[in-house]
Amino acid sequence: MSSAQNPGEFVFYHYDPFLPAACIFIARFSLTSAVHLYQLARLQTCLTLLLGPALLAASVYMVLGRLIQFLDAGTLSPIRPRWLTKVFVLGDVLSFVTQGAGGAIHARAKSLDDLNLGEDVIVAGLVIQIVFFAVFIIVIGIFHYRINGSPTTTSSTTNVPWRRFLQVLYVASCLIMIRSVFRVAEYAMGSDGPLLSSEAYLYVFDAALVFLVAAMFNIFDPGKIIPRQDDPVALLYKQS
Repeated sequence: MSSAQNPGEFVFYHYDPFLPAACIFIARFSLTSAVHLYQLARLQTCLTLLLGPALLAASVYMVLGRLIQFLDAGTLSPIRPRWLTKVFVLGDVLSFVTQGAGGAIHARAKSLDDLNLGEDVIVAGLVIQIVFFAVFIIVIGIFHYRINGSPTTTSSTTNVPWRRFLQVLYVASCLIMIRSVFRVAEYAMGSDGPLLSSEAYLYVFDAALVFLVAAMFNIFDPGKIIPRQDDPVALLYKQS
């Protein structure tokens, strides 16, 4: 319940969760997960390409690295492909650990100061994620500009729609960025802020955005657009 049972009791969410909306998004995420599992089995895709990472952001990082390698365009990337995924996933893990620490402090808080400290640590973790994602979007933009100006043989001859997939990465990155900014604003405003006073914000700026990212990768499946390098069929994709 959103209302406190005792005067002075701390209340984080100032609304009663709307069960039908929660059920709808459970069904949506279950559906997109089932489709990902089907695509994984049908295309025999590497687990770490999309489904393996614990965080969706890490999946986006890994997809860009695979795309750069497929296009033989490592020299055009601001960060070497072998380090690109590692650097950004490290930032994602740092963000995740920081948020987890903040959540632990928040959950065990016995005073208002502890609650505020927990929220501050959570915000710090979210800011770390935003910074790394902003740099990642810049990396995509630089790589996109360079490969358009100096296309590789593979990028010029392949029938894989890699430009379209770069656009998908732009959209996915922006959606995750918006979600992270929302979370920062949510915690920065505190438990009495407007964002924690209505459940609608949670579905519009969090659940819906994450679902859209997952659904986009159902439609633009990395396992189909970026063939595995050890698959003989991949040679056909590199020919016009």
